[in-house]
Amino acid sequence: MARTTTITLEDDSVLEVEHDGDWVQSDMPQPDPRWRATDSNGHEHYYAEGSDRYPTLELVFGEPYWCEDCRDEHQDNWYECRQCREKVRPGMRIDSTPKWIAGPTHYSLNGEPIGKARADEILAEAWRRADEAAKISSRPAIGTRVRLDDVTVTVVPTADSAPDSDVTVMFDGTGAMETVSLARLRTVRR
Repeated sequence: MARTTTITLEDDSVLEVEHDGDWVQSDMPQPDPRWRATDSNGHEHYYAEGSDRYPTLELVFGEPYWCEDCRDEHQDNWYECRQCREKVRPGMRIDSTPKWIAGPTHYSLNGEPIGKARADEILAEAWRRADEAAKISSRPAIGTRVRLDDVTVTVVPTADSAPDSDVTVMFDGTGAMETVSLARLRTVRR
């Protein structure tokens, strides 16, 4: 299954980004990201994002053994507390919600295949141009909604003593106000 995103560029050329992949659903147990526990010696353990899912635990392997049933060698493993060596069983959960598993990505410009590096260059230039077009060059009217970094804010009266290159804005929800450089403001994307 593939998902295709089509981006029409400023010069009317078309960049297509096709993401191969598939929706996968599983009833297999998987680590519970909310798991927290304390072993009998009072050492706290928890799940963490990243390659070391259980930073307070160590994965330990037993001796290999031969299984007569499947005629293969096996090796059991378990987690132990790094401090006291007590065996700890991390929490698991079953989440059968379908998840998108991404495969290779293919890029084309006007129907002609291009590489990732070229697609990245095209996208970076498109973002740069969009950002340049969104820049605000003069102090907006009071009440205008603008973007400050990644937040939408409202322009409020700026002190008369402030330079024309500064604008005072109010943050939604908190009412906090800040005077910032005009160069940090962008128009609100629609």
